[in-house]
Amino acid sequence: MEPASPMESVLPMEQLASITVSDETVVAKHEFSDRVPIKSILYRQDGGCGLAGQQVRVGGWVKTGRKQGGGSFAFLEVSDGTCPKNLQVIIDASVTDLGQIVATGTCVVLDGMLKVPPEGTKQKVELRVEEVVHVGPVDPAKYPLPKTKLTLEFLRDVVHLRSKTSTVP
Repeated sequence: MEPASPMESVLPMEQLASITVSDETVVAKHEFSDRVPIKSILYRQDGGCGLAGQQVRVGGWVKTGRKQGGGSFAFLEVSDGTCPKNLQVIIDASVTDLGQIVATGTCVVLDGMLKVPPEGTKQKVELRVEEVVHVGPVDPAKYPLPKTKLTLEFLRDVVHLRSKTSTVP
């Protein structure tokens, strides 16, 4: 009996026939919703800059947030748990109340356009928010996850919040 070739042992012929080449200029939506996983934006070959100009809906938790420009806009780092990286989000005060949205741990669903940031920034793509679909506010005084590095001992006490951290992938 002849051993199977490496390709045959990996994918049966039926699966090979069903594979199609994906369009790299279109961002893939989540399997069960209209949201786009942050992983499908940031883990592309080009870091997501090839998706500039695309309208997307992302959802997740605010990892860090800060108001800038005298309170006229804010920068957010949003994570949805699909990858350890965060998506940078820029939101104007005309879109929503920034005080409610910049707190660490706030749950958000945001619609906007992906843009290439100005030169000299570490991000390859950022989201300019056009509409805030949902905000799940959080009381910063009671939220148990600080912005600082978390120890594994601390995370053992708040097991249900591990997915909101980047300490344990």
